[in-house]
Amino acid sequence: MRPIYCDESIWIPVADGLKRRGWAVHTARDEGTLGEPDQEQLAYAVENDWILVTFDDDFLSLVEGEGLEHAGLVYVRQAGRRIGDVVKAVDAHLEGRDTDDRGVHYV
Repeated sequence: MRPIYCDESIWIPVADGLKRRGWAVHTARDEGTLGEPDQEQLAYAVENDWILVTFDDDFLSLVEGEGLEHAGLVYVRQAGRRIGDVVKAVDAHLEGRDTDDRGVHYV
């Protein structure tokens, strides 16, 4: 199970819910990277070999459009979803994800 990195767009209760489900969660707040540009957030996750979890679709442009390196990306659609639903969806995705998977996934 690879650790995950929740950028600043992820609601803190979502990160907390994932921690309660047993995931090794690092947040931009905990890591002191709040306010850093998206490219630096992505590079930080790569440096640490963490899967980046985000609500921010700008990361999709960076990895799919510009082809920037990443250690795995989970883009979470937040519109109309409750915190618990987001936690369950991300948890289910991560549970089913191959540990070597470094792809981009939409949840």
